Amino acid sequence: MAEMLHVPTHLTTANADFSQALAFVDGQVVPLGEARIPVRDLGLMYADMTYDVVHSWKGGFFRLEDHLDRFLASCAGLRLDPGMTREQLRRLLAGLLRRSLLPDTLVYFACTRGTAVPGTRDPAKHNAHRFFATVTPLILRGQPEEMRRGLHAMIVRGVPRIAADSVNPHWKNTHWGDFHRGTFAAKDAGYDVAVLLGPDGAVAEAPGFNVVAVLDGGLVSPEANVLPGISCRTMFEIACDLGIPARYGRLMPEDLARAEEVFLTATSCGLFPVTRLDGAKVGRGAHAGVPGPITTRLLNTYYDRKNAGWHITPAASIPPPDMPWEAPR
Repeated sequence: MAEMLHVPTHLTTANADFSQALAFVDGQVVPLGEARIPVRDLGLMYADMTYDVVHSWKGGFFRLEDHLDRFLASCAGLRLDPGMTREQLRRLLAGLLRRSLLPDTLVYFACTRGTAVPGTRDPAKHNAHRFFATVTPLILRGQPEEMRRGLHAMIVRGVPRIAADSVNPHWKNTHWGDFHRGTFAAKDAGYDVAVLLGPDGAVAEAPGFNVVAVLDGGLVSPEANVLPGISCRTMFEIACDLGIPARYGRLMPEDLARAEEVFLTATSCGLFPVTRLDGAKVGRGAHAGVPGPITTRLLNTYYDRKNAGWHITPAASIPPPDMPWEAPR
């Protein structure tokens, strides 16, 4: 009997308690609904910012150090300064999570260039950088029925991913103009999600997702014009442990079309099966048009391991912040 997808059923919009959601902005902790960013913040005006999103599971961060690595590398690449050391960031995020009393969350944290200085557009003169963070209930991007159906994806041609020479995709950014154009094109054509190609015509990313194909029994994910996804790395680690080959490489649209299975990876779901591509069923035989056996095994193992504490850093194990901040209520 084929293995069934096991997806948590409680992480829904209906069950999400946003009354417990919090934000840290300008040195204060406030209820999420009271958080404000000035309208002249350069992150808002010019997307001059970076961010990352880590999720918590049963009160512990999943792969916190990997997310901090990526965030700090993005800050360095974009010449942004969050004004805190790595240890201070860890303590602040853990303190925010503990205050929320939410066990399963998305914790978003960002650094912007700060409020625009009148009379100049020289980024070197905008040195009052702003750090902020939010903690909100984790709502799975793929609910159980959606997971079993899988996403219907469209390869969007004519809207290439921003060239890496222009915007380095390794630095997490909010330059989503190409993603949004691609999404509208896919939605207008009746699909769930867009897959964008790089300027060279090779498969790049989907909006907020890395793309993974199962080819000849092994995993392949694009190596160029993509954000190095932590969720994709997680699935590769699990695959390695299960004896499934996994590599990064050049993936062309025709490779995706002949794949035995396709899935997308993201923090908010781990992975999301793709069961149709450009209108055709993904896969062959009994596995055509449904989540395949490798996809299913990876996702189920992912939840089994998280439930056992794999890559989890309990928020309670991190010391409290070493800076003053105001109570949220």
